[in-house]
Amino acid sequence: MWRHWGLDRDPFLGPSRFVPLAEHREAVERLRYTVEAGQPLAWLTGGEGLGKSIVLRQALAEIRRADRRIVLVENPVDAPSLWRMLADQIEGKIGPATERAETWIRLERAAKVCTIQGRRLVLAIDGGEGLDRGDLQRLARLEGATILLAQRDPDVSAAPWTLAIRLRPLTRSDAENYLTARLAAVGCREPIFTPRAVVRLHAAARGVPRGMNQLASMALIAAAMRGMEAVSSEVVDGVALECRAAGD
Repeated sequence: MWRHWGLDRDPFLGPSRFVPLAEHREAVERLRYTVEAGQPLAWLTGGEGLGKSIVLRQALAEIRRADRRIVLVENPVDAPSLWRMLADQIEGKIGPATERAETWIRLERAAKVCTIQGRRLVLAIDGGEGLDRGDLQRLARLEGATILLAQRDPDVSAAPWTLAIRLRPLTRSDAENYLTARLAAVGCREPIFTPRAVVRLHAAARGVPRGMNQLASMALIAAAMRGMEAVSSEVVDGVALECRAAGD
């Protein structure tokens, strides 16, 4: 199927890579600033599928240094689970399941050891929308720690001490650059989608990268099955209509 386009795999599904679009690049720089300036917390927000996880991981890759201890946890269900997951990673071992207060004490102790060792602690949390704000504020007061939190549209208005970084849907020009970058990552240098197809992809996915990935992949399959030399806007509209029908 993908050989029709001169590809050996689907360019839009599978592990996602960071695409340095202007807004995503700015978000990475602001996360980096939070760590470099020793700020307590930055909150990366945005709707589902806008690339928060990818931006967060790119920032972590760029701030990695020998004098920093960086840990990442995904989708903690509650504060004790989060504290236990963080302590496990900081200490490099799985600790016993203990009561809430004991779990917090263990995390405090692990953070203090990092400070004594002269290492800045960076705690990255991807998800965990159900976490209590008070618990997050408590976490941000850990000695020598910076918290980088990526969540779907939390209300951060009541936390003036927080740097809020919001991701928005892609513009049409960003969508074109995004598609070009995803294709280039698998060795495709020629345009596969017509300009009108790009416009329809952007509109149908409402500028959400995850939605664009799904629609673009399906459009490539549909156009290849018809033996087309490029993906047309009609093909994009067709697969978008099928997705909407399946979701009804």
